[in-house]
Amino acid sequence: MNDREKQILKILRRNPLIQQHEIADILAISRSRVAAHIMDLMRKGLIKGKGYILAEQDYCVVLGSVNMDIRGVANIHYPQPASNPGCIRCSPGGVGRNIAHNLALLGRDCHLISAVGNDFYGENLLEQTRLAGVNIQSCVRLHGHSTATYLAIDNDAGETVVAINDTHIMAQLTPELLNPSRDLLSHSGVVVADCNLDEAALTWVFTHAREVPVFVDTVSEFKAARIRNWLARIHTLKMARQDAELLYGAAIGSEQEMRAAGEWFHRQGTARVCIYLDDHAVFCSERSGLQLRLAAPPYPIQDPFGADDAFMAGLVYSFLDGSDTRDSLVFAQACAALTRASASMNNPNLSVDNVLELLQSDASK
Repeated sequence: MNDREKQILKILRRNPLIQQHEIADILAISRSRVAAHIMDLMRKGLIKGKGYILAEQDYCVVLGSVNMDIRGVANIHYPQPASNPGCIRCSPGGVGRNIAHNLALLGRDCHLISAVGNDFYGENLLEQTRLAGVNIQSCVRLHGHSTATYLAIDNDAGETVVAINDTHIMAQLTPELLNPSRDLLSHSGVVVADCNLDEAALTWVFTHAREVPVFVDTVSEFKAARIRNWLARIHTLKMARQDAELLYGAAIGSEQEMRAAGEWFHRQGTARVCIYLDDHAVFCSERSGLQLRLAAPPYPIQDPFGADDAFMAGLVYSFLDGSDTRDSLVFAQACAALTRASASMNNPNLSVDNVLELLQSDASK
């Protein structure tokens, strides 16, 4: 493979749907030369499928919500039905967007598929996500719809008093809008879906992912039921205890109950189950028989919000890296710990080097 072909492959990794004339403009060569190089790359087996899908399959596709997160922190422990003094902060959010952002911080090629409104929030969120390194070419902008918004009110102890998640726009992400991304999905290394997708969109994901491993984040107990009929197609299912109880149909409190729940999910066909617990520990059960509970690393906590999204990103990164389940969990827990140590939903200092440094520091204690 010559240098020009390497340049073209690098461009295609960032945007598999780019047009030949756009590549020509970037490289300052003729469109006919680009076409000739692409034909050579296809003959060598380095490009396959429509949209210049690459053969390496080392990229991931995330489908889920893009939110503007608005968080108010009251200066008192019990906010009253009045104008409470406090502070308000807006930040990019959405489970799918956060996972994609974290994967980009970890250096993975990641494509985000979502829907936003043709409004200020939507434009601002997509631009910030693009600047983080996520490929947003498959995101759609919808006229007449508002970008998803998450509104939370916390007390002075940092506990959420009430939260409202307006993700109605996700119902507009129909199979018809998703269809142009079929090849992108089916040739990826991992597909990640959050349950802000409705039943029709989830059906589309599992239909077109084919043999690609699918990781699912249930998001909340109100939305977890959407994947009940797809448990047999899920490789890794990450959920809070309440979400697991809803799907399992029974309380999950003791270690024995968690083990029984994990075995039940495996009987439904799910390969790996991760239950994210209130103390930031994680219980994991794998179809091979491995079951373990992993505590969070002893690391300073500034804001726990969004740490579970970093945990999921760590699992996806480790899977693509070929790590086993135990090492994947350790890496993912370190990603979550770094996120809790930051005031940002996505810690800008999240990187593989910083994760490994945290793990080495923890091991030396």
